[in-house]
Amino acid sequence: MRGGSLGARAGRPGVRRGLATAALLLLGNGLLWPAPAATPGAPAASQPSASAPTSTSTSTLAPASASAPAAIPPAPNPPALACPVQPGRAAPEACLGDPDPLGFEKTAVTALPAATVDVPYRYRFQAVGGEPPYAFSEVGSGLPAGLALDANGNVQGTATVRGRRTFTVELRDRWGQGVRQQFALNVAGPRSAAPKPASAPAAAPAIQTVPIDATQAPLRSPTSVDAWRLTDAVLEKIAPPAPPDVAEGDAEAVAPPPVPDADGLDELSEAGAAQLALLLQPLRNVEYPTRGLFAAALDARVCAHAAALTDRVALETRQTAPSADQWRQRCATAWQGPPPKVPPQLVEAPVKWQDLPATLMPPRVRAWLIEQAMQRHDAAVSTAPGWSGTGCNCLIAATSGKVYGVVPHWSDPAHGPKLDFSLYERLLSYAQPFDDDGNVTPLRPDAGQLAFLRAVHRYGSKLDVTVYRKDWQFLARLPEDQRRRVAEQVARQAMRMIDVPLSHYARRWEDRIPGLAADPYLGDGITLFLDAVPLPGDSRYAAFDDFRQRLIQTLIAEMRKGRRPYTLNLMLQAGDLVPALRTADDVAASAPAAAAQAAPVRAKAAAVPPATPPAGATWTFDQLLDTLVQAEDPRFEDGRIVTGNEGYVSRTNVTVRYVVALPEPTVQSKKTLREAVETTPELVGTNRAIVVRRIVPMVSAGGAEPRQMNDDLAYFNDNFGGIALWPQPVADAATGALLANGIRETILAGETREGALCNVVCDWRWAMRAAFWVGLTVALVSLALFVASCRVRALGRPYQLYLVVAGIVPAVIGGLLLRCDPDLAASQISGRLLAAVLVAVFAAMLLPLLKPRVPKP
Repeated sequence: MRGGSLGARAGRPGVRRGLATAALLLLGNGLLWPAPAATPGAPAASQPSASAPTSTSTSTLAPASASAPAAIPPAPNPPALACPVQPGRAAPEACLGDPDPLGFEKTAVTALPAATVDVPYRYRFQAVGGEPPYAFSEVGSGLPAGLALDANGNVQGTATVRGRRTFTVELRDRWGQGVRQQFALNVAGPRSAAPKPASAPAAAPAIQTVPIDATQAPLRSPTSVDAWRLTDAVLEKIAPPAPPDVAEGDAEAVAPPPVPDADGLDELSEAGAAQLALLLQPLRNVEYPTRGLFAAALDARVCAHAAALTDRVALETRQTAPSADQWRQRCATAWQGPPPKVPPQLVEAPVKWQDLPATLMPPRVRAWLIEQAMQRHDAAVSTAPGWSGTGCNCLIAATSGKVYGVVPHWSDPAHGPKLDFSLYERLLSYAQPFDDDGNVTPLRPDAGQLAFLRAVHRYGSKLDVTVYRKDWQFLARLPEDQRRRVAEQVARQAMRMIDVPLSHYARRWEDRIPGLAADPYLGDGITLFLDAVPLPGDSRYAAFDDFRQRLIQTLIAEMRKGRRPYTLNLMLQAGDLVPALRTADDVAASAPAAAAQAAPVRAKAAAVPPATPPAGATWTFDQLLDTLVQAEDPRFEDGRIVTGNEGYVSRTNVTVRYVVALPEPTVQSKKTLREAVETTPELVGTNRAIVVRRIVPMVSAGGAEPRQMNDDLAYFNDNFGGIALWPQPVADAATGALLANGIRETILAGETREGALCNVVCDWRWAMRAAFWVGLTVALVSLALFVASCRVRALGRPYQLYLVVAGIVPAVIGGLLLRCDPDLAASQISGRLLAAVLVAVFAAMLLPLLKPRVPKP
């Protein structure tokens, strides 16, 4: 605060000169006023007030509002003054209030951090301007039940009823001037019970021994990212190919094929191994970002085969086959529980239909497949994917569903699918892990990656950088303040990384051509993916939940400080939001043992997942809505978001979306997710409609049959906000063509595509920008010669026609750039400025023709 102390104000030059002049006049007339006595109990004028607010670590991270605090008249009984004013005379300048207007520290902030039922809550308002001490009070009674506002600006207590409430706070300073402003506070439902970590963890006992398995496993790198893919090599281990036929006497043909590592494979007969390899062929080279998604895909393939097998046998024997609901319930627990002592495939006895899934893929084989499919990638080493396209190859504007594409760092530009920018509005760069100290793995693009990043912007798409983590053991040993500092460090480093202009890495000649468009940045947003999170009831969950909330709040605050639009994507597994979609493998991945280093495969293959996954969601729909409210600052009426005539859009520069990874079979999981959104009591009215359109389900390309893929695309477009696609690591031309056609026929069916002319202009935008500035320079020089030189004007009508042509050329080029250049389309200020330049130049060119001719005297 700029204080009201006499000593501080006396240091101002204007004040010193005014006081000196007044003193000379009064001395000359002998009329100096005696010094007034200090008011008892008032602070000295040269010292700051003892009740001035202090800084607090609680930070309001909600977005800015367009409303400003309303000034109110001074209080009828202002506080006692340190230097009272004589009746009938003006107060000395030292006694006047601060020249800065009184207001709340964050005037634009209208949404306080959310509270939780039965959880102690505290938030402190702070003031700026005016003159301390300040006094806060509530106007009316809008605060949630159980919370109260004291005179120091503290909102504290324990909320008892969930819901969103608005209330008005009045702020007055020592001089009685005051302002009022309305705020909103949401009270979420009670969270799942979890032990609260101590602020300082107790000292652990000194370690004495190390398990032998740990000495044989490599330590996990802080920059590693995991993915799961069933490769040809794994399938060949299940059923090795038969040796080729050779002539008799050939010595090379007598050696049998090598025996594979028999971790459960010895439970398969020769025919059973061949059958398993055949039914898993559709999953060959289909990649999944998490263990749970890959395991669900395995189970779905085997259960689908088992259901088809029972249907065939039931038809042949004229019996009734199990229903789809019976199969769904059975497949949820088919691989849980202890494995049989005798492998079913090695016994010729008939198999019950309930045991078919575990017979086709025994539990030990299933665990072995999951471990064999895991691939660990180093995020510090990345390659750019391949892409194809001419012209802009993009949409004019995406008005319906969104299509997201994930771009893993380990993409193969030679053998992977070619990225078609005309399909994707946004691309998610995957991924940048962060370590225990909050340091995010930097993205240092090489020449190939820079070319890809420039292509993303050239073709009108956006790129969001994914911040990733899956090991949460470190949170248990951090005190609360350090844990929050790590979260803030992650958020700030991620924002600094995406705000680096591409010209910082390598500057091209095109970057030096003025195009009235901003230099593209490395990223346009952040995707936050926290994988294998602790579940409610786990001792680590409370620390993780606190860390996650602080990380998201800091990301929103950092984005709100920027001057360009950002997108914040929260990537989560469907089971974390809807417990009904959680599998036993999700639980295993979230367990502390899964976060430790991998043990030998034999030990893991014998492990059996728990029979019943624990209930409770790590994300709630109320938390999703709270995040959207903090980031986008929507207007509320009666607890519902107000939508305009053109629908709802963010009121800030931040847009929030939720990328939800769906497990297979998607025919059921997508409906379960939609039903959960429709039936949750946490969402009402327009709030529900907005949240459901912000959900973008994520699936792996090629994981479903072609017909099911098209059905999923149509369902996602009608019921959610679009689709996010995890790409195929190895190109499959047929699958890629089917997927592209399906996207264009469903999600992008109503979108307007760029014409051939715009594609040409966009592809040659740099040359056309250069031609525009050359033509504009020629036109302006020609016009200046016409105005300044009588000899040029004496050329008459031919030169005037030349001026018109010289003005039309840059006008036409500039108009094409305004229409087809995505950089200018994304920058409204640049577009308006260029349009104004074109109008002024064209009018100046027409002026000689429109000027009336004056006859010679």
